[in-house]
Order: sequence, then structure tokens, then C-alpha cells
Amino acid sequence: MITQTSLAIIGSPIHSSGFTHFPYTNPNAPKGGALTLAQIGSFDSLNQYATKGHPPDYLFSIYDRLMTRSLDEPYALYPQLALNVEYPDDLSWVAFNINPSAYFHDGNPITADDVMFTIQTLKRHGAPFFRRMLKYLAAVKVTSKYRVQFDMEPSSRTIKAIALLAYLPVLPRHFWKDKNFEQSALNIPLGSGPMRISKVIPGKSITYQKVENYWGKNLPVNQGLHNFDQIRIDYYRDNHTALEAFAAGAYDLRIEGDARNWHQKYNFPSIKKGEIIKESINLNHPHGMNALVFNTRKPLFQDRNVRLALNLLFNFEWTNRNLLHSEYLRTNSFFVNTPMAASEILTEGELKLLFKHKAVLPEELFQNIFRQPESSQNGQNRRNKSKALQLLSEAGWQLNKGEMRHKTSGQPLAFELLLPSTSSERYFIPYRKTLSELGIKMTVLSIDQSLFRKRAHQFDFDMIDWYFWHSSFPGIEQHHSWSSQAADEPGSNNLAGIKHPVVDELLARFNHVRHYQESIDICKAIDRILLWYNYVIPKWHKNNVLVAYKKHLKHPDIDNLNWFNVSLWWLENEIFSSTGKP
Repeated sequence: MITQTSLAIIGSPIHSSGFTHFPYTNPNAPKGGALTLAQIGSFDSLNQYATKGHPPDYLFSIYDRLMTRSLDEPYALYPQLALNVEYPDDLSWVAFNINPSAYFHDGNPITADDVMFTIQTLKRHGAPFFRRMLKYLAAVKVTSKYRVQFDMEPSSRTIKAIALLAYLPVLPRHFWKDKNFEQSALNIPLGSGPMRISKVIPGKSITYQKVENYWGKNLPVNQGLHNFDQIRIDYYRDNHTALEAFAAGAYDLRIEGDARNWHQKYNFPSIKKGEIIKESINLNHPHGMNALVFNTRKPLFQDRNVRLALNLLFNFEWTNRNLLHSEYLRTNSFFVNTPMAASEILTEGELKLLFKHKAVLPEELFQNIFRQPESSQNGQNRRNKSKALQLLSEAGWQLNKGEMRHKTSGQPLAFELLLPSTSSERYFIPYRKTLSELGIKMTVLSIDQSLFRKRAHQFDFDMIDWYFWHSSFPGIEQHHSWSSQAADEPGSNNLAGIKHPVVDELLARFNHVRHYQESIDICKAIDRILLWYNYVIPKWHKNNVLVAYKKHLKHPDIDNLNWFNVSLWWLENEIFSSTGKP
């Protein structure tokens, strides 16, 4: 049996068992003060683990997990609620020993019984991701007050499955036992983490207050973190309104996602006076896929040639030069910035996985490296237009009197693009114009984020602007995005409606992955299939984050971490609020 205080998915943990703090934190950072942030849209639930509702940001800070991640090391976990982890060589079970000093915000101890309750609740009432992840557990056993053991199904005895369990939050049984978990809405939940919810203005703002008697404040994983006494997040209708509010001093730190804003609108007085600092911070993380997603449940998008034709007509090069200040790269993989990206010819491992399916997969998948269509920067895109017309003709469409119609049914080629805010509309107006030149009608509809999420979860769209996130070591959670089962589950991440038998077979192999190289081959094979079938029109990414903040905010050296985390930041000693009052 193996007993250890850290859990490495790949290799060995960077930080020894006796480490005092993560090297990217400042353990001597001043404590105190208030931080005000902003978010776009709204929220209507304080339960981020249920299916219904859209939760606010920063809820992760109210719950501790069995083990937690390091921002400079994506493949390892370190103790938080758990003192250590135990498992045998065959991974047939895993046990966590809970720290007896851990307690919830109301003073009740955190026990193995709470862990069991969490598993049972998420398995029955949690979001589809949790239900799918936890169905591979054979049993959960409370072996003592502070020890819980998970017996693993033979099909899920992998180090990644153990890591997913280790990263689970722990919910309080005594708080939830007489409440409806799925209908909790805006009831303030009881947590165990460094922050608690102190005030909620539904849909408009949420305030988190530091827990003064937080049980885990002296843990090595928490040193230099959670330095503010209060964090408030205000919600704004759109990005334009939020930027104006920042310029007026309404909040303290802003992550800018619009390159045009960064270059053209950050010239307000507080910047000229040096009261606002602009900074570009490099990140070293998997980007996932930010894309326009085809809903292949719709007959219009079930033909791969139609999807490829519409991708050909999207002129990224012109968009990048004219709207994005040439700062972005075209996303060419669902696993950008990882070894899982299918960026070269088929590897031997991939060939072993895919060769037997050669008859049902595109021939070019075995012969060529997938590349996103390239277009001219002048906006004409003539070569790609010609290719698109040929593909549409092969799919049964023809241009007739300025309108693209199906040759048999006479149906017009028309669809709606669903966006979560008006701020991104300008990126797709040129695309709409290009489509209209070929008789294709694309209507652009921007709606508020709560309705946007609702329609996304119900698969109620033709095409949608969406982001597919993944971890640095993908595993069984990939079912949530690509499996045939997930395609029929409202609330899943399979927005494209992908039902591909080869993808399903590859996903099943995650249940048996013991080594990282096996995961690489599976992900590359999946990536290759998703790309060649053109389920999405990939957008763009960049390897840095643009941050503007008031000069009294400070942070350690945080270049090349895997995630951006404001919990690392602090206020100067003499400044204790965004109003400047001590």
C-alpha cells in the first residue's frame, strides 16, 4: 500500500512534503483591505455543483477540497482537508485521512461522513459532469470518523480518477440534509474555505468576507493567499459599461479580453496619472477550444461538407489584423499548449487506436496534418469562397437568384448565431457579410448570460459561441464534452451533439489509463477526429492575459503560471480599501 502526503499524476511532485509555501506566493504579504472586481452578466444560484442556475464567480473560495492544486505544477495535488492519501498498487481503492482540525464555518467538524454525503449528493443531484465522474465508484466506506475509502470499479482504476476524487469539495451533511440541493437557488451555503458569502444582491453583486477563524489558514498550501478581508464582485450589463465603470474607479482590477479596448480605450485620466497600471502577464496553461459550435442535432449542420464550407468562409487573418491588433493565434487544436494536440502526422500509438476504423474515418485524417483554412488579409477570401461553393454543391446546395437553397427541398441556408453579449458582435459582422455574398443568411442574436446559459444547457441554438475547457491531464471527464451519451443529456458540455462511435470507443479507454503517454495518444486521436469532422469553427487564443489595476494592488512574480488567481494579490500596508480609507 502507498501512503503519501501529495498525489502526482505524472512523475513526482515538485514540492517536498515539508514545504512551507508555494514559491509563487508571498507568505509575508500584508493582510487586510477590500478588493472590488467586475463580471459581465448576472447570476441566479449560489450552488455551483447543481444542474440548475448560473452561479457567480469566486464561489470556489468558500469550500476546501480534500487536496488542492499548485499553480506552477498542473500534475500534482497537495493536502488541504486531507492529511494524506492511501492506495494500493492496483488502484482498486483509495482512502483519504481527514485532518481532525478541519471544521466548517459554523464550527462543526469535517468528517468522513461529510465526504460520503458529498459523493452521494453529487452522484444523485449534481451536474452531469459529477454524475458521470462518480458513477465509476463501486462503493464509499466510512472506516472511521476521519477516514473515508472509495472502492474503484475495474474500469476506472486510474491515477487520474483518484486525482479527480482528491479535488472534490466537501459539503456539510448537517446543513444540506433537510434542503433541496437542486432547488437551493440563492440560499447562502455553509462552507469550510478561507472566505464566506456575507452579502448578496441577486444578480447584481456578491460579497465574500474572510473567515477570521478559518481552520486552514496555517496550511502550507494557503500561505501568501487570501490576503483581502473582503472581495466584492459587481455585475455589469455588458463589457462597454464595465469598462466605463473601471475608468470611473468603480472597481480595482480588470482583465481585458478585447485587444481593441486595450490599445484604444485605456487612455482615461487615471492611467495618464499613473494611478492605473497596465500589465501583460504570461500564462502557461492549456487553452482548450474557443469556437463557434455547430449544433449537429439540426439537420442543416449534419453534413460535414456544410460545416467545412462555413469554416472556409470565416476569415480569421482579416479579423486578427483589423479587429484584434494581430495579437492572436488561430486555434488549431482542442488541446492547445499540451502534448495532446494533434499537430503532427499520426503517431504509432494513434495508429494502433485508429487503423481498425480506417473505413469509417476520413481518408485525409490518415494522410495529412489538419490545418485550419487560411485566407487573405484583404477580406476578399476568393479562393476559400470557391472551395466553399464546391463543397456546398456536393452537399446539395446551390446559389439561385442570390439565395443559397437546397436543390431538392428548396430550404434556404439560414441559421442563427447565439452570443452571450453584444460586445463580441463586431467580430462576426464581417463573417455575416461574407456569408450573405453567397446567399447564406446568418442572424446574430446577443442575449444576457443567464438566458444564454439556459439555452446552451437545453441545446436550444443553431450555432453558439462557446469555450471548451480541459485539464492538463485529460481523462474520464472528456465524456462530458464528446460522448454520445452526453449529447442526449441537457446540461452536458457536448453542445455540438457529437455522436461518433470511434470517439465513444476512444473515450472508454480513459477508464483504463495508467500512464500519461496512453492519455496523450487517446487525446491526439480524439483531437484529430474532432478537427477533421469540423464540429466547430475555431476562433483564437493568446498566451498572455491583459490586466489593468489600481497602483495600490501588488502581486508576486506570476509569469508562466498555469492559471490567473487574484488570491495571490494584496494591498499595500497603508491602503486598506478601494476607497483609500484605512
